Amino acid sequence: MLSTLIVSCADSQNYYINGTFNRDPESDYAYLICSNQVIDSTAITNGEFSFQGNAAIPQLAYVADARTTRGATNSCAVILEPGKLSVIPWEDYDDYYVTGSKSNDLHTEFSKQARALTDYYESHEGEEGILEEVEAKYNKILLDGVAGNPDNMFGLICLRELSYEQDPALTRSMLNIFTSDIRKSDLWKTLDERNQKMLATSAGNNYMEFSQTDQFGNVISSKDVLATPGVKYVLIDFWASWCGPCMREVPFLKETYSKYFDKGFQILGVSLDRARDPWQKAIVDNQMNWIHVSDLKYWDNEVAKQYGINSIPANFLVEASTGKIIATNLRGKDLEKKISELLK
Repeated sequence: MLSTLIVSCADSQNYYINGTFNRDPESDYAYLICSNQVIDSTAITNGEFSFQGNAAIPQLAYVADARTTRGATNSCAVILEPGKLSVIPWEDYDDYYVTGSKSNDLHTEFSKQARALTDYYESHEGEEGILEEVEAKYNKILLDGVAGNPDNMFGLICLRELSYEQDPALTRSMLNIFTSDIRKSDLWKTLDERNQKMLATSAGNNYMEFSQTDQFGNVISSKDVLATPGVKYVLIDFWASWCGPCMREVPFLKETYSKYFDKGFQILGVSLDRARDPWQKAIVDNQMNWIHVSDLKYWDNEVAKQYGINSIPANFLVEASTGKIIATNLRGKDLEKKISELLK
C-alpha cells in the first residue's frame, strides 16, 4: 500500500505528452523548449512523438521539430502541468492545440475565441470603429482570464499579453494576485523582472544611461546626447527596420523632428535590427536624419533589455536638463502635440 501511495503521489505531479505533427518535420526529433532552452527531446515516428516529466512547478513550454521555434516547421505552445496532454492539429488552421489539463484546455478555448475575433474583424474590415471594438473584446477576454485564473498558468499567459501595452503599475497589481506555485514559474519570474524595469522607466523616473555604436561605427553615449548644447528634450525611440508598426511611425517622427529640432528636440533611435544593411538602408531610404545606435542583437539588444522592452515601437521622452522621463510611448500625432506644448 505504501509503495502504491508513493507511486500515485509521484504520478500526480507528472505530465505525459502525446502528439502528432501533420507536416513533414524539420528533423527526426521533437524538442521540448522552456525559457529558450531545450529541456527534452524524443524521436518522431510517423509524425508522432511523446514526452513525460515532472511538473511540480508549472511552466510554459513549446514542442517543436527544431531546437528553436523560429527554425521549426511544426511548433505548439504547451503548458507543462500534471496530466495526460495531447498535441492535436487544428482542422481548419495550420496550427496545433493542446488538451488534457485545465490550463491547456482554457488556452485552447482562448485560441478559438481569438480566431473568431480575427474572422469577425476581417469580415467587417473597413467599417468605422471595428478595430476599437475588436480590441476591446480581446482585452476583455484577457482581463477575465487573469481575474478568473490566479491559480494556473493560463491566467499568467493572459497577463503576458496585457503587459505589452498596459500601465506597468496595473501589471504589478495583477502579478501580485497569483498563487505561490505560479510565482515559481519561469514565466512569472520573467514578467516580474520585466515589470520592475518598466516601473523604473515610467514617467517621473530618471532615464537610464547607455552607450551603443551608431551606423558609422562611432560609440554614442546617451549622456552626451542629452548634454549637447541647445538640446532640451530627447526622444529615446526603440524600433527596427523589420517592424511594420515602427515604420508607420516614421512620418510622425520626421514631421516632429523637422519642426522642432532647431528649438531643442532630438531623437536617439535604438534599433533592434539583426543585420547592418537593412538597418542602414531604412535610415537612408526614409531620411531618418537623427541619431541612431544598435548592437544588432535583435531582441537581445542590451539597451532594450535594460529598459524592459517587450514590444516595439516604444519610446521615452527625456528632459535633458534633469534626465527625467516625462512621457512614454507617444505615438502618431501625440508626439508633436506634446513637443509643441513643451517648446512653445
